[in-house]
Amino acid sequence: MTMQALIMLLVKGLITGIIVGTVTASIRSWVDRFFLVILLVNLMGLPIHEAITVNLVVLSVAALLLSLEQTDVLTSVREDWALIIISSGIGALLGRVLEFALPDIALLVLLGIYAILVGVRLLFVKPVPEREVPAHPAWLAPVSFGGGFLTGLLSAGGKPFTVPIYNWALGHHPKRAYALGSLGVVTAAWAAILAQIAMGKFFTPMELSLGAYEFIVISLTALFVRRYWTPKLNRIISLLVAPILIVIGIKFLMLLR
Repeated sequence: MTMQALIMLLVKGLITGIIVGTVTASIRSWVDRFFLVILLVNLMGLPIHEAITVNLVVLSVAALLLSLEQTDVLTSVREDWALIIISSGIGALLGRVLEFALPDIALLVLLGIYAILVGVRLLFVKPVPEREVPAHPAWLAPVSFGGGFLTGLLSAGGKPFTVPIYNWALGHHPKRAYALGSLGVVTAAWAAILAQIAMGKFFTPMELSLGAYEFIVISLTALFVRRYWTPKLNRIISLLVAPILIVIGIKFLMLLR
């Protein structure tokens, strides 16, 4: 890579990291940064497989920090640890295996569908109060498995869907639903990393370096934006991002034509 190409990559990476950090801090989605996959493909021009791998590096480090910084959140669901860890870990393993088997077009279409669904979720799905009697704990397993599968497949943690399902369908308090979703992402991110290594698909120096660079830019931006966070900012960014995700998703779906 020439010096000019490297500078352009760093500049585009800086812009990408600032956008992702602003969005994730504004909507308080600290570890489900699938926005980065979209920008790595659209803005930086990376192949979809490489974009997913780079995002997985960022996601795994963010998940590790979450587990260290929010120990009280994760320990609040300690009685469900085994169920969430096993199911999300298996899902991540299977998703990672499938990601390497699918062609670029299939992954782009799946990412497009994911983006559309997240856009719709941001517009219409809001937290609801907990039930007096939540659903049977066994229902946690398929939800965490699905989130883990998405993590392995697209390096998207699935929290825009798992948290509302835990909350709406299974009747858990919003804070508990968030804790369950976070535990699933933390587990799945590292399970996906280990699965990739076990398959002999080692991370390249470029993927690790770019992942570290994006993580630093995103984290610094998010820390700055967090100082000014308000519910109004959350709503504004959600209303801005949701239609953009839907449009991008449709663009990816049109690749099938």
